Amino acid sequence: MSGAYLIGLGGTISMHQTAQGAVPVTGAQELAETVAGFAGAESLALVGGSEVDFDLLERLVVRARELVADGADGIVVTTGTDSIEEVAAWLAYRENWSVPVVVTGSMILGTRHDSDGRANLADALAVASSGADIDPVVVFAGKIFDGREAVKVSGVVRDAFDAPGRGPIGYVVGGQVQWHRTHERRTSHGDPTGPIRPVPVLLAALGDDGTVFRAAGDAQPAIVVAANGAGNLPPKQAAAVEELIDGGRFVVLTTRAADGRVAPVYGYPGGVAGLVEHGAQLAAGISPHRARLLVTLGLAQGRDNDGLRALIDSEIRA
Repeated sequence: MSGAYLIGLGGTISMHQTAQGAVPVTGAQELAETVAGFAGAESLALVGGSEVDFDLLERLVVRARELVADGADGIVVTTGTDSIEEVAAWLAYRENWSVPVVVTGSMILGTRHDSDGRANLADALAVASSGADIDPVVVFAGKIFDGREAVKVSGVVRDAFDAPGRGPIGYVVGGQVQWHRTHERRTSHGDPTGPIRPVPVLLAALGDDGTVFRAAGDAQPAIVVAANGAGNLPPKQAAAVEELIDGGRFVVLTTRAADGRVAPVYGYPGGVAGLVEHGAQLAAGISPHRARLLVTLGLAQGRDNDGLRALIDSEIRA
């Protein structure tokens, strides 16, 4: 096999409208026929973006590895936009790919005449066929985003992805790939060695009493917190976090802010500086959902808290 290969997971790009709402119906082979140049295509699943789970993510990694071993020059993955951030990040965390791996989809139903799906698919194919030495990327609305940075910033508009505070690393213009910036290749983190048990993401909320934090932490070895601002929490939530840390739980502080920046700045009750001093782990520049992927992978590899801390630290980039 040579050329780029399409793996379909479903998503809006595969959907049409029914009386009950949009549902996925179009397989990867049919999608590939809308854009000339794919060496082959197959559907690994035909589901909505929010139906993607870790079992499917692992099946995707295995199949993509097989295709690369068989000679594929690039891989394009189509999935629902609800899961693009996590699919791209999981592919980046799991493997150092020797070929370009590109994740895309659409915001407009693929069966509509005005769908953005065909354009996104053509752009993704151009990047996958470029021979670029890159880690997995997201290609959407003519922009190329680092797969560790892409965030869905709208649930409705066509230009739905961004990398807040960083921007795209390139563009596809008239079928031509133009790089704005590229990163040195990053190290992947390897395979799970045990069951994958996803950890929860908990949200900071003004005036919250911490009950949900305690309940989640009692049932889990680790939690990820989408805190306020630089990593701050309401005082009672912060108290719950400190209790969990004292009980041996691993707590990662991310932020609800779009650019993911956290720092030990504030010292008032619940402030991030005190939480870090108490042992919380900052995940600067890492979105809550990506931090969840990292911790989930680390736990499935049998890492202890120090190992989880090292895993998060390895992904922090200036």
